[in-house]
Amino acid sequence: MSDKTSTQGERIRLLFDDVDGDVAIIAPFIKLDALNSLLSVIPSRSHLRCITRWIPREVAAGVSDLQIFEVLLERGNASVFLVDNLHAKMYIAGSRCLVGSANLTLAGLGERGQHSNIEVLVETDIRDPGIVSTLNEIASVQRVATKEIAESARLLAEIITEHCDSDRQASLVWMPGSRIPQHAFRLYSVPPTGFIGKAERALLIDLAGFQPGLEESEFRQAVRSALHSIPMIGEFLESPRDLSLCLSDVYPVLQKDIGEQFLVEDRWHSFVQWMAYFFPDRVVIQERIELTLRRAQRVS
Repeated sequence: MSDKTSTQGERIRLLFDDVDGDVAIIAPFIKLDALNSLLSVIPSRSHLRCITRWIPREVAAGVSDLQIFEVLLERGNASVFLVDNLHAKMYIAGSRCLVGSANLTLAGLGERGQHSNIEVLVETDIRDPGIVSTLNEIASVQRVATKEIAESARLLAEIITEHCDSDRQASLVWMPGSRIPQHAFRLYSVPPTGFIGKAERALLIDLAGFQPGLEESEFRQAVRSALHSIPMIGEFLESPRDLSLCLSDVYPVLQKDIGEQFLVEDRWHSFVQWMAYFFPDRVVIQERIELTLRRAQRVS
């Protein structure tokens, strides 16, 4: 690359500078300082469409800034949308597009010195079939970001920062630890701002991996999908046979997630409660010698 485009950030700014048309920024992680570096060159006449995701656990980890919402609101001629499972990174100016791996962070833009990431952005046209397909898929699931959603994400992120250790925040396997899944949507939709009891705190930590602002049916489906994705659980739920699942079956997953043996049984009991509450049509709880889940015939 030439000196003028020695970083991915400079390539994006060159793409946006004096563009004739609208602009779109699509990235899961957006930091305020990196966004400001692009806003400095985007013409005010160009409508800016920003698509991202606000997972409270990620906000708590510092990879995304909710303040971008207020900044774009103040700029005007901008709209913000949320996509729960967004992974694509795209920078669009008119019909031109840079696509690749770079999130809108200084590290992603290659502008954090030795702490910068190694990223790739490839220029293409928005009429490319792959780009058209991705943009259509995004449009079919995107939700409008609001002040209320931003505030909910902020509150949940603060709870995570205060009460959840970094190892659990970074865990790749989601496994619920609370015993009151029946209250999940209530706390998810209206996070508390005052005193938080131990049971509610555990539940809020479980909810920190879900995008704020979902309707109850959407939230329920998101939780079902998260439970389904736990190792071995998808096979258990989808099997046509009458199966049973006990602690010993999932012990390796639980032990890897939390480490301490005396907590494994607690986590198992919590998991059973969540499965029974969110899959009443698929599983039943049995208590014989030990607590187990049994595959129930699907209720149509």
